[in-house]
Amino acid sequence: MSRRWLVVSAAVASVALAAPLTASAVGAGASGASVKVTAGKPTEFHFTLSKSSVAKGSVTFTITNSGKLEHDFKIGGKTSAKVKPGKSTKLTVSLKAGKMQYLCTVPGHAAAGMKGTLTVK
Repeated sequence: MSRRWLVVSAAVASVALAAPLTASAVGAGASGASVKVTAGKPTEFHFTLSKSSVAKGSVTFTITNSGKLEHDFKIGGKTSAKVKPGKSTKLTVSLKAGKMQYLCTVPGHAAAGMKGTLTVK
């Protein structure tokens, strides 16, 4: 019986010690920047970003399509899923300091104006 108690005590101690580490890991991930991206507003082939600059590191972009056509959002070598009109998606990217170009990869959309630059400090 004492051996069983020792195993249960060790398991409880492990869970108690792991809880603060899990909270720290979640907190660390939550500290990245967030940017709202609106596609298709004020015109169909335009992006509006909630911020013109962000700190380097993890950045989560929430892309909302307010236009009438399907769009996506590419930055830092990653591209979001295509977003249908009235829908949203998220894209998380790790960015280094500098000027980062973003664009819509749907053929013809970047050429029509769906592109820009985000400053990463």
